[in-house]
Amino acid sequence: MFLALIASMVMSMATDEPTHKLVQEVKIATLSTDLKGTPFGSLVAYSIDAEGRPYIFVSDLAVHTKNIKKNAKVSLMVYKEDKDDLFNSQRITFVGKMVKVDDKEREKLKTEYLKRHPTAEQFIDFGDFNFYRLEIERIHCIGGFGDIEWVEPAEWGKSWKNASKKQKE
Repeated sequence: MFLALIASMVMSMATDEPTHKLVQEVKIATLSTDLKGTPFGSLVAYSIDAEGRPYIFVSDLAVHTKNIKKNAKVSLMVYKEDKDDLFNSQRITFVGKMVKVDDKEREKLKTEYLKRHPTAEQFIDFGDFNFYRLEIERIHCIGGFGDIEWVEPAEWGKSWKNASKKQKE
């Protein structure tokens, strides 16, 4: 019973509505890649697939894409500033490996991506742009000052699907 209580406390942010809301509302994130052994951060527009995995649409010419091709290990941080108390700002960092999606999945992601980022329509079919999905290994959630938790990817995926299902009802 004690272990179940601890487990529910540790996983609480994964099922936390504000955490899902953050990821749904904020459309831009900081992507950190490896640039010759040094962290390289860049802003990217992202979306989330039905499994709760972030994905990006980027050009092969971009530095971050070149970095991903050399080392697919990345982090993607979504952040929403608390204007009253910067230290209480909510954020979530997804850690894992970026995987280029195949043509079949590309069409599915394209439709969803354009719903979230309609201005991408002007370059969505450019040949040097591709979708990359983040295969999540770890998730670090900060709900505000002192509200910090690591969340397991399976728990996040399960809660994302449940939250998405509730929204559709």
